[in-house]
Amino acid sequence: MQAKDLEGKNVVLTGKFATLKRAEAEVALTALGAKVSDSISRITDILFAGDKAGSKLAKAAQFNVAIHDEATLAAVLASAPAPAPRPAEPAAEAQPVVSAFAGKVVALAGRFSTMLRARAQELLTEAGATVVNGVTPTTNLVIYGDMQAERLIETAKSQGVALMDESEMLAIFRAGKAEAKPAEASVDPTEMSRVVAELRAFIQALKRRKDITVEKAVLGRKASNAKLDQLRALRVPDQLVELYAEHDGVHVEWRFTEPPGIGCMRIPAVTQWTRFTGDDSHYMNFGDEYEALLLDEITPEGSTWLVRTREKGAHAMIRFASAAEGEDGVIAANSIADYLREAMRCGFVPYWPRCFRPSGNVSYAEQELAIERFRAPPVIPDKVAVGGRVQFEPIAAGGRGQALATCEVPASIHTSYIGTKFVEVRTDEGSVAWIPRKWLKALSRSKTDAYEQLRAPELALVNDELGLGEQLDDLARALGQVTSYSTRDPIGKLPSNARRAAGLLGARPLADAVRLVLAFDHAVRRAKLDLHERRPLVKNGREFDPAELAHHQWTYNVADLLTGLHAGLVVLAHHESARRAVPGAALLDAGLVEQLAGHADAKDLHDRCTRAAPLAAPPWTYQDPDMPTLGLPAGTVVWSGTGA
Repeated sequence: MQAKDLEGKNVVLTGKFATLKRAEAEVALTALGAKVSDSISRITDILFAGDKAGSKLAKAAQFNVAIHDEATLAAVLASAPAPAPRPAEPAAEAQPVVSAFAGKVVALAGRFSTMLRARAQELLTEAGATVVNGVTPTTNLVIYGDMQAERLIETAKSQGVALMDESEMLAIFRAGKAEAKPAEASVDPTEMSRVVAELRAFIQALKRRKDITVEKAVLGRKASNAKLDQLRALRVPDQLVELYAEHDGVHVEWRFTEPPGIGCMRIPAVTQWTRFTGDDSHYMNFGDEYEALLLDEITPEGSTWLVRTREKGAHAMIRFASAAEGEDGVIAANSIADYLREAMRCGFVPYWPRCFRPSGNVSYAEQELAIERFRAPPVIPDKVAVGGRVQFEPIAAGGRGQALATCEVPASIHTSYIGTKFVEVRTDEGSVAWIPRKWLKALSRSKTDAYEQLRAPELALVNDELGLGEQLDDLARALGQVTSYSTRDPIGKLPSNARRAAGLLGARPLADAVRLVLAFDHAVRRAKLDLHERRPLVKNGREFDPAELAHHQWTYNVADLLTGLHAGLVVLAHHESARRAVPGAALLDAGLVEQLAGHADAKDLHDRCTRAAPLAAPPWTYQDPDMPTLGLPAGTVVWSGTGA
């Protein structure tokens, strides 16, 4: 193998190397035109393996990846032509402190953490500067402190005025020379200082959006010199040290004022745990030869880590990984600055490093939709109003209903997650409950998706004009697929789309709903369709839950639709029997019950409609067992948990 053979190849290094330093080898390979990655995939061309290569060897064999040892790698790198020497850069001349500020018109912005503004003004004046308030046409430089300086920073940028942060100013005074002398036209602050300024502006923009509620926005004060020295001693990457020099921890959480969609960034403050540790401490399965430090705890199930080999001077990779998947995580960015910028571009939506990357195992359609919505121009949501229709998202498979009343309860530790505002909702399937306002969105009167259309009492599921194929597609858009089953005594085993099916059928009398489903079932079976065949579904904007359908790669099977419809009738039968206080046998006439008896899919409904005792209402409380009444009306049902 020659050095030229590596150009354009996807290369992975694994194991311990005896003579090569991993970081240097990666740099050299990149210089030869190779694309170095950290995990084996179908596009990997070459694996260079040292001692204790671990599971990557087996995965490389599985994908027919060429495997070479350390000796081959060393020989290839040795055969590479030496890079041309770089011309020596002229040494910067040291200048006295006064020259950095002498004759400059300087404005101070924000709150300084190391001294009072008056003291900063005094030092600058002694150094020959003229300190003014605000940015004027004659201002040469703005020196800023914390995030309260945001507006003045933006003004300075728009007018081409140089910027410098508090730490750079102090460095000049401490060093006694102008190592950070600002240029006449502009001062280029460190990369991390620029990113932090962008982060502050990003948070302020979040707070101004009418379609977003910022629930947490905490930027820690600058980390102390002792903490920064601690990080340097632990060989923490320079950019992370620079970030902590600006803010000792970052915690931002937001949500759309109507669901769905949230964002979270949680960079922990410097503590004794801010250090690289092995798998025995964090259980992420990066491998014995690696150590990792938590960078951003996006969610408990998926976070971003700095991962590096234990060699001194090793480069830290920025890897997003779900719990315990370790080396199968994805590289989120090439630098911490790039990571922060990309995180802002994606709105901190959980799992953003995985979004828009095709996966045969998991769909992140929900998150992708949230990112697309975040990037799009804000849309002011309709207000939830008494009498209006609403949709609720986090509870089981979701559903719709009508708002009956509103109530605000006192804030307490129990409302920290669900909020203090509640709406009483009569759901389409028949339950009445108080639901947290943050879980609801208002439906405009013009909402005409497949669910709303099929719910109309006068609409039949069998329509000769449309054709069975279009009707099946619309029903799939309305109900979705069966993703799970839940057992809730006395209702029994129900598919995940049963509630939505009950809501769709519930606008009709129970007997009419039964006839409707039986007629549809017979039409499907007369057509002799393969009920379990995956049928493609074209996205047309009329879906109840497009993210859910995306989870199934925009396909569905007819069997799941029939299962949901028949289970929805069981739900409605329980509601009807409990509401009227009549036995199950009194719900339908004898002829309809007889039709059910001859239908295999209607066995559960037939059983309910032949019972001599009343049926219990579905016990869908979704009540957190440790949750108090919160001050809502006594005796009412409160949905404070997400259910199943």
